[in-house]
Amino acid sequence: MAVGEPKQQLACIEEDAPECRYFSFSPPCLQRFARPAFFVFIGCMFFFMDGFVVGMFQGVLTTIEHRYQLNVTQLSMIVGAYCIGGVIGITCLILFLSRPDTNRARVMGICCLLNGLAICSQTIPQFIQSPYVPGGFETSNNSANAYQEVEMVCRGEQVDEKLCTEDQVAENVSPNQVAFYVLFFGSMLEGVFFTIVFTLVETYIADSTTPGKTAFYMGILGAVGGLSPVAGIFVTAAFLGLWVDFYRVPSSAVPVSPNDHEWVGAWWLGFAMSALLSLLPVVPFFGFPSVMRNSQGTEAVNGDGYQQIQKVVQASKRDTFKDSLVTFWRVLKNRDCMLTCLSQACAILILYGYGTFVPKYLEVQFEMATQLADILTGCLLAPAYAIGYVLAGSLVKRFNIQYQGLVSLSCVALALGVIGFTVILFSGCQNENLAGVFTPYVGQSHLDLKASCNSDCACSLSVYSPVCDGQGITYFSACHAGCRVVTEQEYGDCSCLTTGPTNTAMDLNANGTSVTVEEACDNHCTLGALYLVVLTVVLMLAQFAQLMRLNVVIRCVSPEDRPVALGVYNATALLASAPASYVFGAIIDSACMVWQQTCYGQGACLLYDKVWYRFSYNGLALGVGILCLGSMLIVWKFPSYTDKKVNNNVKEEEYASEEKSLTGPI
Repeated sequence: MAVGEPKQQLACIEEDAPECRYFSFSPPCLQRFARPAFFVFIGCMFFFMDGFVVGMFQGVLTTIEHRYQLNVTQLSMIVGAYCIGGVIGITCLILFLSRPDTNRARVMGICCLLNGLAICSQTIPQFIQSPYVPGGFETSNNSANAYQEVEMVCRGEQVDEKLCTEDQVAENVSPNQVAFYVLFFGSMLEGVFFTIVFTLVETYIADSTTPGKTAFYMGILGAVGGLSPVAGIFVTAAFLGLWVDFYRVPSSAVPVSPNDHEWVGAWWLGFAMSALLSLLPVVPFFGFPSVMRNSQGTEAVNGDGYQQIQKVVQASKRDTFKDSLVTFWRVLKNRDCMLTCLSQACAILILYGYGTFVPKYLEVQFEMATQLADILTGCLLAPAYAIGYVLAGSLVKRFNIQYQGLVSLSCVALALGVIGFTVILFSGCQNENLAGVFTPYVGQSHLDLKASCNSDCACSLSVYSPVCDGQGITYFSACHAGCRVVTEQEYGDCSCLTTGPTNTAMDLNANGTSVTVEEACDNHCTLGALYLVVLTVVLMLAQFAQLMRLNVVIRCVSPEDRPVALGVYNATALLASAPASYVFGAIIDSACMVWQQTCYGQGACLLYDKVWYRFSYNGLALGVGILCLGSMLIVWKFPSYTDKKVNNNVKEEEYASEEKSLTGPI
């Protein structure tokens, strides 16, 4: 009898074991998939989609800026909308979806489906607007050549009034504003549904595995999320090689190539592909049970598995909204949890604010082409995320790092990151000698693009088309240089240029004024490689510390409080990421020296102050990084939750689990 009772009780437990099912359909062949390892595989599909979207958006950032003539602050508002949606999603999760009896797998499936629809909605601006006309060109009446170039030379007082029609000037809401609102609300809805799924995936794994395996699985998910932006950036780079309206404008009619600044690629294809990828995990998510057995086929996992969750589920059937608030308050009183959440918020402020605009920083600071900046970002920075996650997860599992060790390693990684940002702060390029912006015109003591030598030229600020005089002085355009003669790539009769000694790079025309050539003068800046190497190491350390912080939050609260604790953890990060892109975007816009002038008013920035851009952009990241380190140093120096308490709790849970397995099913 002593032996028979446990067998009978175990048989009862097996009958109540969690199953993979679709409504009432639960064939035996599906039950082999009711394991944490397979769920992690499906979770990797979702995390891959998320990273793909991140890489895709980074790749199309400047393309959207040029296509819809948005400033960086507006772009950052689109990014911030995603974070605002994330806060809404976390709020819904804490108030309505944090009960242990909630079918989390079904919620993940529904939200994953809605997430795909939200991503797809962001392609709408492409199909409701007329074909794009590149800067410096206008629509041609010739069907064989859809666009004709507008010569940027001095025409006296002549102004081409056809560039802006009366209808364009009279419009209250421009098509570009419509595109902005569509992208804004689509991004916000995407943030709502993604954040719910993201948090539930973490909770589902933590409830079904041991702490060591949880860290390992989280490392795998983080690695996938870190590597997938590489795919997103490379796929986006391929899409950007296609003209934005390739399906309605023949390629022979497009007057620019992908290497030209005026080129706008098919940015919307990245959103369409991301929407398809987000639908792949939907069906598998729906099939998982509300709770899950462990990888060995048993139900108890150190008190955090099936038996523990079932106990909480049955005890929570009478839970009310008030009980959820009590749990929420208990988490808020956990000092280690709150300081770790603050540190995570600071880290996310850097990753989402600074990291979003890295390709643009490469384009502006080191004058890289858009596709090259995207490829370098994907090849170097994105793998750093994966390496940091894998390294952290492997160390925690291999050496069974305890609570205090997690905090210590996080502090070391953050301290090295602060040193890295200090190096980056002083690694950059100087501004060009641009006449009227950084260098006064000859005969003038102030900076102004309009000078006496070009005052009668009616020069436009719609396009930045720099020219170099061969003596190291760059002009905003041939018109701003006072040039009246153009032959292929050379301009002559330039009234603003100073006459200098004749050499192989410069001749004098018949009127005695220098001939100038297209493109800005080379400033010989070669610090781009150093910047990329240091930033790669910094981001790897940031991801290493992030996984350590995640495990700190998981271990310093009880299993019943983990959904709420992780919700608070992600909510504080989202609260920081919501203004992150806006703050960094405003910093970037503050470095703008010349704004584009369009038919609808001010457009995107055409020219930046590189020195101010570098110090403000990197200096803000350095200051936030110091605050991030300071929060974890307090946890390290004055912990409220020690390894001893954690070990005692784990032993008590294991003892309770063993006792329950002998006395009968829950």
